[in-house]
Amino acid sequence: MVKVPDIEFEEHHLENGLQLLVHHQTRIPLTHVSIHYRVGSSYETPGFSGLAHLFEHMMFQGSENVAKNQHGSYIDNAGGRWNATTSKDRTNYYETVPSHYLELALWLEADRMQSLKVTLENFENQRQTVIEEKKQSYDNRPYGLATLRFEELAYENWAYAHPIIGFIEDLEKYTLEDAVNFHRTFYGPGNATLVLAGDLTGIDALEQAQKYFGNMDNHTRRHSPSLEEPRQTSEKVETIQDPLAVLPAVYMAYHMPELGSPEYYALSVLALVVSHGESSRFYRKFIYDHNLITSLSVGPNQNKGPQLFYIWVQIQKEIKVDQVVQEVEEELKLLREEPVSEAELERARNQIFYRFVGRLTKVSRVAELLAHYALFFDDTGRINNDLDRYLAVTPEDILEASRNVFRPENRTLLLVEPRTTDI
Repeated sequence: MVKVPDIEFEEHHLENGLQLLVHHQTRIPLTHVSIHYRVGSSYETPGFSGLAHLFEHMMFQGSENVAKNQHGSYIDNAGGRWNATTSKDRTNYYETVPSHYLELALWLEADRMQSLKVTLENFENQRQTVIEEKKQSYDNRPYGLATLRFEELAYENWAYAHPIIGFIEDLEKYTLEDAVNFHRTFYGPGNATLVLAGDLTGIDALEQAQKYFGNMDNHTRRHSPSLEEPRQTSEKVETIQDPLAVLPAVYMAYHMPELGSPEYYALSVLALVVSHGESSRFYRKFIYDHNLITSLSVGPNQNKGPQLFYIWVQIQKEIKVDQVVQEVEEELKLLREEPVSEAELERARNQIFYRFVGRLTKVSRVAELLAHYALFFDDTGRINNDLDRYLAVTPEDILEASRNVFRPENRTLLLVEPRTTDI
């Protein structure tokens, strides 16, 4: 297989703790600026859910030198793009701009890191925005509440069990002081990784980072939440009715080790073997041969800590849910008993290679990968050897991982039934 060239990057650390990653790529005159804060929903404590996601909204409400919602306008007017995301394990904000607007993006990020306007008006406004978002994205969407309930059912550790968007009862009770303390605890240079990637010709990236971020005091604290998950010793099963769902669905998952473990690589490859493409096992059996389901999604959930290997299927009308569950279990039983074939594994390797190389064609995706390895592994250089770990997976590795993970007592099962209403 063709050797993928290494991604060259620089890594620096300012005196206040800010981690700086720099990647030069001059093919097109764009620069991607991404800042990742080491805080996600897993950093929250019971009774204080949703603050990490709420601050994703708050960070666009203005700072000392930038008016409310003006951050996006500045980037739009520069011809760039911007957004932010919150996960269980981190929150990030990014801008992709024409390279001569690099300093604009740095100034905007530095201003809101140092002087965000955490006012009662802004806080109350965004609190209501998030509450409405939960209603639209989960409460009033097919399978929305089932999606939230499933992780709550599967995980014993509250860090991963509760939803990123939070519980409404928590969101409603927060005080302004809670918000100020959260921002002060997690939003500062010592808890952040800044990535600059793209056409940085003639630019001293370290000098620019020092210029905009170097004068900040670090008031944050590095915190690693406990993500330990007890071994599941008995199956968990629950059925819920969804009045918005047209078809039944099955949420199935098995606990598996953390990101970067041998099982993670083996089961990531396995997910492609069973579910990617028309020649995959699940597609052939459940869609092409027997028309049992309409869609499926399979694979690890990509958390930093202990993960779930997900299997989600939407079932055709008139097909019994129990039949599909049994058929899936039969497929998993085969995986516990017999190694996958070399032909199946080779197809999966080709798909992994294609996906990985595809991510390296865009400067923004390279930047986000650098941040990913820095935050999730504390090893940015892993970007240049992680592909080898996937490609080194053997049929025996998959067989062993399947036996360890796909145990009946390790299964969590949530069945979603469409609820019919009398007219």
